[in-house]
Amino acid sequence: MGSTADPFENVKFIDTLLRLGVSYHFEDDIQNQLETIFTSHHNLLAKITMNVFNKFKDTDGKFKETLIDDVRGMLSLYETAYLRVHGEDILEEALAFTKIHLKSLENKSNPHLAKQIANALDQPLNKCPPRLAARTYIFFYEEEDFRIETLLKFAKLDFNRVQVLHKQKISQIARFWEDRMGKMAAIEAFKWLRKEPKSMKALDVISHFMNDIVSHKFEQLRHHCPSSVECYMIQHGLSKKLTLKDFEKILEDAWKDLNKECMRPTDGPRDLLLRILNYARAA
Repeated sequence: MGSTADPFENVKFIDTLLRLGVSYHFEDDIQNQLETIFTSHHNLLAKITMNVFNKFKDTDGKFKETLIDDVRGMLSLYETAYLRVHGEDILEEALAFTKIHLKSLENKSNPHLAKQIANALDQPLNKCPPRLAARTYIFFYEEEDFRIETLLKFAKLDFNRVQVLHKQKISQIARFWEDRMGKMAAIEAFKWLRKEPKSMKALDVISHFMNDIVSHKFEQLRHHCPSSVECYMIQHGLSKKLTLKDFEKILEDAWKDLNKECMRPTDGPRDLLLRILNYARAA
């Protein structure tokens, strides 16, 4: 993997590899690059981490209205906010700020950026299944002036290759539990899962509540038994709108727990955590 003297350009390139879905080919190189950047620029990064969001605020403590002019910057801030964990109030503010203004910017931007904004608002990157995110970004990257043609071609070829491999592996899913990364890894994963890690609890909440929200309208049409949404409304004396707002808050809290669990150093097997994350994304 290529590198430059500018650590920020390196990070941007790594981000592009991740979005195109080809970063798994360069995992060791990416890890080495990030460790080198962190080691060499530790003081700078620590300073940036503490002040990067505050510098976007005015003297009244609100996000500067001038930020709205930078559409790509707004998109980046919006996507970053979805990586928040509990206690990161400034990212809560950033999410609210970017959501409101991106909806407005969608109608004012050129067609290419408008499509990216609409996609981000509908499916934030951190909540999107990796292959779906890669397919979407390949489409967007193809229209970028700064695209690297060789990298674009490689991403397309790799996406098609992985699609074929996935189809071949569908019949082998049942063998996964018998031969996940070998016997020792399976035992390690089993012991970890028996501890009922917070990531599994978060996955359970996300899948349960997403299913409740999606199935509610269908259950209403069938005049079947009361849905979970209806039961919650009756139990708490809330309207449907307020109930769904409560469900959204519960879901966001679960995502914060999952984000925290996936941060290095992780408490459990990294590969298993990524599977849990992807299951949540597909919920």
